[in-house]
Amino acid sequence: MNITNKETIEKIINIEWEMFQKVENMGGRASCQDDFETFYIMRFSQYGSWPGKMVECYAKFVEKCRLSGRNLLTEKYARMMEFTHPDYYIKNIAPVLPEVPEANKVFIDKIVKSMIDWETDFSKKYPKLAGVSRPVTADGDMSGFTSMETYARGELATYPLTLLELYAAYTDQLDAEGNSLSLINQQIMVNMYGYDTIEDAEASL
Repeated sequence: MNITNKETIEKIINIEWEMFQKVENMGGRASCQDDFETFYIMRFSQYGSWPGKMVECYAKFVEKCRLSGRNLLTEKYARMMEFTHPDYYIKNIAPVLPEVPEANKVFIDKIVKSMIDWETDFSKKYPKLAGVSRPVTADGDMSGFTSMETYARGELATYPLTLLELYAAYTDQLDAEGNSLSLINQQIMVNMYGYDTIEDAEASL
């Protein structure tokens, strides 16, 4: 694992962790809010799979939000409820959230489509690892676990247009190369858990 922008990624993670501590859940404080190690690995594997331009763009944005008092983590989880608790979302949450611009929505749909394709392919190749991950599509929200699609839509809706443009261009690049963020992300994650390869991690389950 060779991450050239590790320091910037860790700055992002530390800001997000501060925001995460202030997230108020409907059922009270969640146990994951006390698990910095897992939070660090999950977030690092995500940002470690991004090109430097995306990392720098998001680092500036998240710092700006921190200084203004905007909590991106609260917004992310609130936006997920559009899909997991739609009635509650329409009545109680949507009126207080900033509107997502139409231009942003176009890029979000494009990025999520690639993510679903990548995760579907990954689950076929590595079914054991996929089995301990989130369901891929929003249909899986009914299982009681928030799907990758819903989680991604909630998070992407908090991103600025500039970052979404970079993200969409990166997905195009990966598709053209026959690569995927699912593979890059998982490779970083399994390395952080002590495995050399995704195959090693799959075989251990």
